[in-house]
Amino acid sequence: MIVLVSFSAVSLMLTAATPVSAQVFCPLIYCIPIILAALWFPRQAFRATALLVAGFVIIRVHLSALGFAVDPVMTGLHTMIFFWVFGATTLFSQDAHLAASRCRRIVEDTRDARFLCDPETLRVVCASRKCADMLGYAPRELVGIPAEAFWADESGKIRFIEEMKREGYVGNVEMTFYAQNGDARRVLLSCRALAPENLFECTVVDTGRLLGENDELVRSNGRLMELIRQTNDIFFMQDAAGCILHFSWVRAPEYGISPEEIVGKGVDTLLPADLAAQNMEQIRKVIAEQKNACYDLDLEIAGARHTFSVTIAPYNGVDGAFAGIVGSARDTTEVRRQRLACRQLSWEVEQWKELVTRLAHELRTPLQPLVGYLRMIVEDPGYYGLTKDTEAALRTCLECADQEQAVVERVVELSLLTMDYVDLTVQDVPLRELVDTAVSEGGYEHSARICNEIPDNVHILGDPDRLSMAVAGLVSNAVKYNEPPEKVWIRYTRSNENHYIMVCDNGIGIPGDIIESIFEPFYIGDARQDREGGSTGLGLSIANKYVLLHGGDITVTSEVGEGSTFTIRIPREV
Repeated sequence: MIVLVSFSAVSLMLTAATPVSAQVFCPLIYCIPIILAALWFPRQAFRATALLVAGFVIIRVHLSALGFAVDPVMTGLHTMIFFWVFGATTLFSQDAHLAASRCRRIVEDTRDARFLCDPETLRVVCASRKCADMLGYAPRELVGIPAEAFWADESGKIRFIEEMKREGYVGNVEMTFYAQNGDARRVLLSCRALAPENLFECTVVDTGRLLGENDELVRSNGRLMELIRQTNDIFFMQDAAGCILHFSWVRAPEYGISPEEIVGKGVDTLLPADLAAQNMEQIRKVIAEQKNACYDLDLEIAGARHTFSVTIAPYNGVDGAFAGIVGSARDTTEVRRQRLACRQLSWEVEQWKELVTRLAHELRTPLQPLVGYLRMIVEDPGYYGLTKDTEAALRTCLECADQEQAVVERVVELSLLTMDYVDLTVQDVPLRELVDTAVSEGGYEHSARICNEIPDNVHILGDPDRLSMAVAGLVSNAVKYNEPPEKVWIRYTRSNENHYIMVCDNGIGIPGDIIESIFEPFYIGDARQDREGGSTGLGLSIANKYVLLHGGDITVTSEVGEGSTFTIRIPREV
């Protein structure tokens, strides 16, 4: 439009400003806006041409009045040329392809299955992508194809042509169209004549696809209803006044509730007055805010107390207006009971933890002075005038007290591991150095020959303190249950996913029938070793707990009289 107005203004200004003697060819510039108007705006083309011609004539008359020599013959000739250009361009623009170029955007941008065809030949001049997909073509492949090639029978085509010639409109006529692959498609055809463009605009609806979608909707609804029938949840619908429009609950008959009798009545027929008022308050909130709402209802049904978790949401009708609310209610009575049980269990665990702490304190308190005084006496028996027999007896008492103190410490440690969450401090650990430190601090090299065969460059991810305790527990066990020549080998290997630390000994071995019991707390396999080595039966159990915290485990292979191999598996990614 801007281009058209610009050319028109330029034409009129040139006519007014150019000397009359030089205006033989200048008026021909008027042909440009006339041609553009006829091609782009065929309905307003005649009016635009008439305005331009009128402006041209008025300017020439005005120039003549001012005393300029204006040739009336040339003025009339130019006027005739303008109208001739308008007529020729208008006739030329009636060509279907030119008309289609003006309507192409309308057709191609639509979401409907639509095409334009020539009313004389019924050839397709433009088609939307959806129409082409329906008929099995590409959009450009449809251009030039006679539309009559789509009709499955001649009578349908004849009826279409007669209706279009008589009224210029066909509305929702059922017909059968052929696709490119020969498939017959049942369609609804609507067409109208575009008189200024000399085209037929046709819209096609694939009713077969709609029927298929409807069948799928029916199947989906069937699956939804089957799901509703299988769940214990309540599903309901209410209008704005609280009247129940739908009620579904598979367990309703168990509690003497009839959904058919509830539908059409107020919610007060199902709930007590206070709960019905609460439900209406929530409905009004949903209506006002147009948002979902969740709340709990405590309801007595058949003499039993139930808690329902209710969720309601607004829904609108086909016209977009508010129609009511839909909701679901789930019986959370058992869930609530389990939550209470979990809280009670958590409280009991806290009580046990407190009890363990108190017991440890009460057991440590008398042991510390007892061990201290006994050690002071046996370290200088002559000062206290002890005989040899008395000294031996007191040394035995000191060993028993030390053992009892170790048991108390290990029991506290194991209890905390069992009941508390242990936060690991995972870091890069040089394994050979960790093993050397654990052996040195435990003094195990004084009781047996320890061979650390772990390479110097081995590093693993883990908590160094817990890993050191686990290794120390296995080495202590290997030294304690060993026989001359007492040797312990500590080795290492790895796979793509795990590290393996092996503690091997040449000791007494473990019988196969008890090998699964050795990691149980307080398990002692040999009373003699217990007396001589002061075992508490907690070392392997604590070591196993620390390895489990890393996501690994400890496995054992053993031969009686030949020795045992304990293997720690630690994932490479802890």
